[in-house]
Amino acid sequence: MKRFVMICGDKGGTGKSLITRALADRIRRDRHDALMIDGDGEVGNLFQFYARLDHQGEPVADQLEDGVVPIRFTGPERERDQLLTAVDFERPLILADLPAASLTQLKQFDADTGFFGELARGGYRPTLVNVLSPFSASTRTVREMIELAGNQADYVVAINQWFGDREDFFLWYGNANTCANPGREMLQESGGVEITLPILQAGVLVAIDDLMLTFSDAREDTRLTTPQRSRLHRWMQALDTQLDDAAKYLGLEDLAR
Repeated sequence: MKRFVMICGDKGGTGKSLITRALADRIRRDRHDALMIDGDGEVGNLFQFYARLDHQGEPVADQLEDGVVPIRFTGPERERDQLLTAVDFERPLILADLPAASLTQLKQFDADTGFFGELARGGYRPTLVNVLSPFSASTRTVREMIELAGNQADYVVAINQWFGDREDFFLWYGNANTCANPGREMLQESGGVEITLPILQAGVLVAIDDLMLTFSDAREDTRLTTPQRSRLHRWMQALDTQLDDAAKYLGLEDLAR
């Protein structure tokens, strides 16, 4: 089955772009045939780090083959329509990093175009991926995400451990004084998958971003120190294990280790 994976959420700053870059890196390492889309246009992280470059290090005009197609999903209608146009290329996997407020935009886009129905007619099963911080503005978006697409999609929720451990996510898991978030029960009832986004040391990520490297390139780049490269390698291994747990929904099923 063809997969249309969308990293989405209405709350910014939760780690959506980080997990998208990691998933893009995994796709590239495993040589998976995928079309990648950055919904933040040319300023988005996915485009900045994974766009195809020419010999001068500049993004090439045609990113369809093995690059990142930039669109402004929160921009004009013709820009949003490119998300649906991607189906016409019939790639087995489409990965789209959507900006903050994308759930609200997706709801309107589906109302305007019948987006999820068109995906089904094109042979695609959508997966909505939501990365959570422990704050209520983030955790409540899971319910909104599932109510948006219902049984027309599959769901993956990634708990970003940068923000703390299970006790810090009491608004999601619940505790002695707080009930578990309704979205977590909905996720379980829908057959969704919960994974974690492991912590990557801030200094390592800063070094990678400063050098504008993909994760795979950074792992081999001697401009990073050996401890930095070692920590990156361990983080990539830990995250790959988490992605394997959701491989069926992320279009990686045949490639899961």
